[in-house]
Amino acid sequence: MGIRDFIEYLTAHRERMEKVSSLSEDERRETLKEAEMMVGMADAAVRELESVLQNRRVNLPEEHALRFAQDVFSHLRSEEEKVKAGIKSLPD
Repeated sequence: MGIRDFIEYLTAHRERMEKVSSLSEDERRETLKEAEMMVGMADAAVRELESVLQNRRVNLPEEHALRFAQDVFSHLRSEEEKVKAGIKSLPD
């Protein structure tokens, strides 16, 4: 899954949250499963980027690009966490 795919899923999840009252139990479970998977992927990406940053052979422009990517993944993870929290807070 690329970053564009991630953003498209996040957008779809947000749209589902806006229609929270009309979500079936299956839709809620599927959205929560997807959101949890995406949060895990973003966490893994942030960790991998951190391990690359710790490599002393990274030059300054590369470091800036890696830190930018980390910030993007951190933001996307945060937004998907909001979706997870919203779904989990729904009454059964």
